[in-house]
Amino acid sequence: MLDALRVLLPHMADSGDDAGRPPGFATRAIHEGSWSGAIAEEPVSPPVWLTSDYLYEGLDHYADVINERRPGFVYGRYGNPTHVALNRVLASLEGADAAWSFASGMAAIHTALTSLVRSGEHVVAQRTIYGGTFALLKNVFPGYGIDCTFVEAEADAVARAIRPTTKAVLVETLANPTFAVSDVRGIAHACADRGVVLVVDNTVATPYLFRPLELPGVGLVVHSTSKYINGHSDVIGGAAAGSRGAIDSIRSLSLEQGTTAGAFDAWLALRGVQTLALRMERQCATASAVAEALAGHPKIGSVGYSGLQAHPDHERASELFGGVGFGAMLSFEVLGVYDAAARMCDALRLARVGSSFGGLRTEICHPGTTSHRQLSGREREAAGIGDGLLRLAVGGEDPDDLVEDLMRALDKA
Repeated sequence: MLDALRVLLPHMADSGDDAGRPPGFATRAIHEGSWSGAIAEEPVSPPVWLTSDYLYEGLDHYADVINERRPGFVYGRYGNPTHVALNRVLASLEGADAAWSFASGMAAIHTALTSLVRSGEHVVAQRTIYGGTFALLKNVFPGYGIDCTFVEAEADAVARAIRPTTKAVLVETLANPTFAVSDVRGIAHACADRGVVLVVDNTVATPYLFRPLELPGVGLVVHSTSKYINGHSDVIGGAAAGSRGAIDSIRSLSLEQGTTAGAFDAWLALRGVQTLALRMERQCATASAVAEALAGHPKIGSVGYSGLQAHPDHERASELFGGVGFGAMLSFEVLGVYDAAARMCDALRLARVGSSFGGLRTEICHPGTTSHRQLSGREREAAGIGDGLLRLAVGGEDPDDLVEDLMRALDKA
């Protein structure tokens, strides 16, 4: 071990009269475990690299790496081997050239859009969209000099809203929280015809159901990796995927903004994504069973789940998702509006009121007072978010248990 340490500390080994003197206690505590060397065996689980920075052979080595004249790593904000592994698998799953991971889904959306749009330019976004995204576009972007128009996620509505200054269009594959299916194919064509970049938030659908980049006209895909990519409700993260040039621009901006994912968060997402197909298959099937049960209940006014044949978007969803599934989230309107919805949620024992989705525990929320509280009453109404609307994120529980829990709670609503 001392020989290995002398390699690490050559100045100690060549110090004249002190040659052969073992390093001190503190020195050994810091340096002995610095690097175990190469191993012949491949680890089954990708290792997590928690180092914030790196050491170099000299000044030229460091300068070459940070200026990208030589491959290597610089600083945690610039990415590390754990990020590389996560970015590689996300790019592969979305059919992209490259991907970049962020500290949150909102960081991914913010950085992706600001890589495309400047002051004096314009964004078109769908009206029914996650509340945090709506607030970013309505409250933050005007301070940058960026204007935004909100429209229905239909090709003709988007085409009419595009201006000469429009640089990006943002839609969600499955609109949060109604889960209407966006006309991604038609919107992509409209954007391609007008030279506008289409950014698709694919968080709810995931690449298991749909890969937007396979459509001409889609430039970027963004995710909150906190949700189905991770799948275990133990991380906050985001990602963007697209062409090499687009991701290079996003990465450059991310380095300046400081929005890169933490190494351990990236590792948690990397661990979770390995079971994405298994989880989505089960959760989509359970969501379908729940939607069927709710659709026949006398206290439910409507169910927002495109897997139902009576749903107005069923044919579009079948085409986009190719019969793989229809997602693991749904919404439903409780007759009697908020008071009845609150009584139902209070009576639940298996499903619980929760703030997010994508994990293995079923969570339910009231979007009007939580996830979409940033919208005014008129804006919520225009987005189809009524006072009795509940959002259900189906987890991994046994379908019969979950249906029984919901039906029992409805009886008490």
